[in-house]
Amino acid sequence: MRPKLDYNAAQMAFGANLVNNVAGGIGIVLFYILPFWRIFKTNTEDRSIQCGAITIIMFVVMLVLVKIPNFPEWIFAALAVLMFALCLLTLFFFAQDAYRALRHRKRRN
Repeated sequence: MRPKLDYNAAQMAFGANLVNNVAGGIGIVLFYILPFWRIFKTNTEDRSIQCGAITIIMFVVMLVLVKIPNFPEWIFAALAVLMFALCLLTLFFFAQDAYRALRHRKRRN
């Protein structure tokens, strides 16, 4: 005879919290993919401008979110990581544009 499993409220709350965390994590990953997909699938000439514009928009959104009382910290932290990645990507694209400009300048001379 099998023992009967009885879930108490703490175990059920842990299960619900786990599902919420996994769903939130999947949502954040999908949210990260959207701006990066748009940047990499567009023209190569203006990637730095597009990435910089998305970074500035993200910064303004984060400034607005700071003003909202009781806003979940985990969402704000996830957006901060996204903004950091966008800043690094913007710097990379600006460096790439500078390298291309220098290379093009040397060819002309």
